[in-house]
Amino acid sequence: MKSIVFRELPVHDTCWSITTGRDGNIYIAVCSELTGGQSVFIVRYDPMKEKTEYLLEVGPALGEPLDSGRAPYSKIHYCLLPHSSGKLYCATHCSGPPINHPVWRSWHTWDDPERMHPGFHIFSLDPKTERVEDFGIMSPNEGSRAMALAGKRGLLYGITWPRDHFYVFDIKNRKYRDLGRIGDINAQVVWIDPEENGYTVDDLGYIVKYDVEEDKLIHLKARVPEDPDSPSEARSAYDVVSSPDGNSVYGTVWNLERIPFAEKLFRYDFKDNKIYDLGPGYGKDKLDHLGGLIFGDDGYLYYAASKLDRNRRIPYRMYLFRMEPKSLKKEEICPFDDGEYHSEYIAKATKDFAGNLYFADTNNRPERIYIYTPEGSGKDFTPRWPLVRSWG
Repeated sequence: MKSIVFRELPVHDTCWSITTGRDGNIYIAVCSELTGGQSVFIVRYDPMKEKTEYLLEVGPALGEPLDSGRAPYSKIHYCLLPHSSGKLYCATHCSGPPINHPVWRSWHTWDDPERMHPGFHIFSLDPKTERVEDFGIMSPNEGSRAMALAGKRGLLYGITWPRDHFYVFDIKNRKYRDLGRIGDINAQVVWIDPEENGYTVDDLGYIVKYDVEEDKLIHLKARVPEDPDSPSEARSAYDVVSSPDGNSVYGTVWNLERIPFAEKLFRYDFKDNKIYDLGPGYGKDKLDHLGGLIFGDDGYLYYAASKLDRNRRIPYRMYLFRMEPKSLKKEEICPFDDGEYHSEYIAKATKDFAGNLYFADTNNRPERIYIYTPEGSGKDFTPRWPLVRSWG
């Protein structure tokens, strides 16, 4: 397993967003959640030249000094989205403390003008010109935890944190609309269907659909499977990826009582509005976390899964698995281990034009991404679009 290590950012400790741009480059949001007064960076990796560039320090670019005393723009969560124009559309998030503070909590500082987070920005970045277009602060005091891009309609759908409100942003008209609260704990993903309606999952596991033609949220009867280790009805979704034909999505169930663990796979079919339980990550073995879902060019669903290891600070290690969608046969491929570090947590994934798979590592310093090349891939970088999902 090969890795790219971001050694120029020694205190940055998480990578939540990773995507493939129209130009074929890999874009990663490298975040800092434990060291005060840090900004998230957008990093570009050119897979053909094997070159890494630290493209944008987000906080200063949005006019927020790192020493402001407020909770900084330390994070882009699942909100780094590629557009057909070549631009990236992004929303900022928060969780890192202000400078010279060891910790920060949103509710504890909600009315504190000196320490509270200013609110999340939506902005675009043109990687070719490096021009940033800032659309401004959308919701004071909040961050954006997940977002999807309806490119043909020119809309962004997202979820705020910590209030868990669903929003719609009209890019052309620069209009932000809050459609109200959908739960107490945010789902980690928003996705779209072929008609570019928006979807997420509430705290009880029910699919919530934003019907773009009717301009309203609809709570559907479809419900993600129950997690076998959950003593209550609380559940949501952690990661979702489109099927190769676009008619359904594959996802992981998120156990809200044992955050951040997600132990089951499911498929949601758009046409029949049904959820199909695909079982645990690997046979009968207990796996504590599933993430980083991505379809390879070979048609397999690849994903990261953790196994318990109590000898570590964070007591598990990540391994690469794959599933054949028709038979549902699952197999272990290899560990996320580059010889220097064995990953403790993988959040999201993407792939390049040649079919190489990229996985964003989390909970490490310095941060890195892992690269795996399935058999038969990795040679032909012929441009193809769209290649990856248009959500975080």
